[in-house]
Amino acid sequence: MDKIKSKINFGYLLVFLAGAGWGTGGIYITNMTQMGASSLLTGFTGHVFALPIIAVAILLTKGFKGFKVSKQGLLFALVMGVVTKGFFKMAYDTSIATVGLSTAAVVLYTAPVFAAILSMIVFKEKLHTNNYLALAMNLSGVFLMVTLGNFSKLNVEPFGVVLGFTAAFLHASNTIMAKISGDSEDPLTMTFYMLLFSTITQGIFSQPWSAKNVALFMDTEFLFWALANAVVTGAMSNLFYLKGMSMNIDASKAPVISSVEVIVATLLGVVMFNESMNWVGVLGIILMLASIYIMNQEPEKTIGRNINEEVY
Repeated sequence: MDKIKSKINFGYLLVFLAGAGWGTGGIYITNMTQMGASSLLTGFTGHVFALPIIAVAILLTKGFKGFKVSKQGLLFALVMGVVTKGFFKMAYDTSIATVGLSTAAVVLYTAPVFAAILSMIVFKEKLHTNNYLALAMNLSGVFLMVTLGNFSKLNVEPFGVVLGFTAAFLHASNTIMAKISGDSEDPLTMTFYMLLFSTITQGIFSQPWSAKNVALFMDTEFLFWALANAVVTGAMSNLFYLKGMSMNIDASKAPVISSVEVIVATLLGVVMFNESMNWVGVLGIILMLASIYIMNQEPEKTIGRNINEEVY
């Protein structure tokens, strides 16, 4: 039983590390956008350069047979790559452009609520008091950390808000599909095909073949940030997330645990780009860290249920 518990806890750790990795994305994206790259192009580079990294990892560990995937697995990879990665990125970026980063970030992190609802429907997961408390604290923490108490920063323009909720739903849906596919497919293989379909989708919209973008690809400094983005947020974080979701963890908990992304992004913004922070933001960070801890406190009967599912 201790071995099973350790496996589940390791799955949550991988999801946490995935969120932390995604949180570093602001460093790479800020540097690339300052050089003239669009948000669509930064998203594209994060996945297209991650593909050969994952491909080499597959060849070294499994050989060519590692690329073998079932029809169902390929379908899940297609949906995750095109919809929950490609369309998610476009919906979120457009939401930011429409209502601003503060509003878009707050709306996006309603994703844990969507994930909890979908988990109850799809996996029949039962939420306990600590889960509801963690969700409420997580939403409150994001709200305080992003706005820093200045609520005038929020913009409730309907189109942008709807796109933000769409992005949140797609983010939650990715968690559900990652857990389903993780039961039968290898996470490394699924990461490859998911990134492949996401690259194709984002490539259509970002147009990397344009003269402006080709010039950026010829710049060694741009390539450095693009490759760093691909290694950390494209390859490692997506692999960690899919691997963690395959380890019998509760899908309803994953978005709360991975929300450490916002904390990492905020702290890096303060340290590296001199972004503002006050006591309201610090309170928000404390609430989010507490929500991650509380969400991971599993009632004994729930742990027992997961162990039984693993054994039988």
